[in-house]
Amino acid sequence: MSDDCLRKVADELAIRRVLDEYCLRLEINKFDEWLDLFTQDTVYDVFRQSLRGREEVSAMLSQAPHGVHLPGAARIDLEGDRAETVQSYLFIPASDDRWNSGWYLRTLVREGDEWKIAHTRVKIARIGELAPDEKARQLQFPVSFG
Repeated sequence: MSDDCLRKVADELAIRRVLDEYCLRLEINKFDEWLDLFTQDTVYDVFRQSLRGREEVSAMLSQAPHGVHLPGAARIDLEGDRAETVQSYLFIPASDDRWNSGWYLRTLVREGDEWKIAHTRVKIARIGELAPDEKARQLQFPVSFG
C-alpha cells in the first residue's frame, strides 16, 4: 500500500474518531472537552442561528438539553487537509419528550496532527414526542460508568 493510501486511511480513521467523540463527549465528558473538538473560529449553524467561535458555541450549547445522541452512518469526502462529512443522528432528550433526528453536515480541517471541526450545520429532519416508557430522564449527566 502506498504512503498516500496509508495517510488517507489514517486520516479517515482520525476523522471518524472526531465524529464519534462529538456525541460521546456531550454525554460523558466535561463540556470543555467537547469544545476541544472544534477550531477556535468554528461556525455552528443550528435552529436558524449561526454561532461563531467557541465562545458563542459554548454560550448557547452548554445550555442545551442533555440526552442520548445516537450517531448514524457517516460519509467522509477527504481532500488534503480538509474533509466534508455528513452523518445522520437521533437525539433522545433527558429533560422533555421532544426527540429530533437529522444530519450533521461538517467541515473538518487538519490543525497540526489533529482533525478539528471548522463548520457544523445541523439539519433537523424530524421532531417527535416520546412515549412515557422511552424517556431518558433517569440518566444523570455527564454519564458515569464507574
